[in-house]
Amino acid sequence: MKFTVLALDYGGTIAWEAVLDPEVRAAIADVRAQGITVVIVSGRVLADLKHAVGDLGFVDAVVAENGAVLCFSNGRSRSLGHPPPEIFLAELKRRGIAFSTGECIVEADDSCAQSILTIIRELELPLVLLFNRSRLMVLPQSISKATGLRAALTALRLSAQNAIGIGDAENDHELLMACELGVAASWGSRALQAVAEEVLQGDGPSAVAPYIRQAAREGRLPLDRLSRRSDTGHRRIRSSSEHLQNDTN
Repeated sequence: MKFTVLALDYGGTIAWEAVLDPEVRAAIADVRAQGITVVIVSGRVLADLKHAVGDLGFVDAVVAENGAVLCFSNGRSRSLGHPPPEIFLAELKRRGIAFSTGECIVEADDSCAQSILTIIRELELPLVLLFNRSRLMVLPQSISKATGLRAALTALRLSAQNAIGIGDAENDHELLMACELGVAASWGSRALQAVAEEVLQGDGPSAVAPYIRQAAREGRLPLDRLSRRSDTGHRRIRSSSEHLQNDTN
């Protein structure tokens, strides 16, 4: 299977304290020059990402707000979800819960999870809770890093079957599952490492740069590590004949 797409989580995977690792930035430029499409897939609000890294044109696309917002290198952007319901925001304020919002996402401290879940249940809203370390994200149902990545790749006429996805935290499970090769950072979530096809060894974002450069040099995804999860892990194991057929792509 040819390697043509690189999907990267941002905070914790290629950035510390919102600061993009300079070696990773250089490696992204190198692999893009070799024809690999690079997509940042982050839980962050798009404006926060722009503030952190400046011009987002150093990648081909950004999936922000954990899958709810897309932005492409030509500046075009669109939302895949709906804004937070006003009744929900009003109730958060009434109960004194500190929060911030994006186009679709609501963020709060994870200590507020039970209170926010109670509000969602009482108001009967189609919202779900996701965790990212000490932060809590509230999003419309059916929105995830996987749905956002697939929408971005569809727009770019690419396939997740040719993608390597790299993440580090609990909100990256869907990202890794969507990609043909899911890679978990060894300095991140142990639960994520347990379900990934591969664990990227290192002690922080600087370890990502040599990994993606090596993957680009090899040019193909390693068949011995692809699609090892069973149906219970939400990934279908392909037969040998399917692998052989896809290897020509």
